[in-house]
Amino acid sequence: MNPLKMIATLGVAAAVVTGVAYASPSQYASQDTKKESKKSEKADAAKVGSPAPAFTLKDSAGKNVSLSDFKGKVVVLEWMNPGCPVCRGKMEDGSVAKMMTESKAINPDVVFMFVNSTGSMADKPAESGDYLAKNKISAPALIDGDGTVGHAYGAKTTPHCFVIDASGVLAYAGAIDDQGDKNPANYVVSAVKALKEGKAVSPATTKSYGCGVHYAR
Repeated sequence: MNPLKMIATLGVAAAVVTGVAYASPSQYASQDTKKESKKSEKADAAKVGSPAPAFTLKDSAGKNVSLSDFKGKVVVLEWMNPGCPVCRGKMEDGSVAKMMTESKAINPDVVFMFVNSTGSMADKPAESGDYLAKNKISAPALIDGDGTVGHAYGAKTTPHCFVIDASGVLAYAGAIDDQGDKNPANYVVSAVKALKEGKAVSPATTKSYGCGVHYAR
């Protein structure tokens, strides 16, 4: 007998006894709520042209660092994970250091911060700091163990970059560069240059690439 007809004819209890799978309306409602929650999380992620989400995180030495500490300055956030081969590749081939050097040549006051939202590394902050130091990156490693800041910004990959202008508005979000074979164009440097010149950032958004951010479950 058709399962739906069996439920209608025998009733829920009898249908379950005979092996027909049944989901109550409350179960469906629960599933719908979870789906809507996920949609809401995505919808609430920061968007270019809107104020960058405020945050306070501890760095690898345990010191509190807030976005508001750098009010009036251009701030660059890059999501990182020492265990991600793509992130390591960009660090070890000098791409990140070059990005920082070129950006600071354009705007000496630009601030770089590296965020680690890897759930499994939340209790090992020193590893994030050591990772930057090993690659000669002079910038704070911020620990986002519960992923709150990562979700607020919509960080999806390592690396994933965000440029915040001096007024606190998100001006760029996306990939670190265009993945060119020999001399890839760095989107962060382009954004810093445009902001310095008072021009619109273009492109303002790109699709990031790399390993997915390993958020805590």
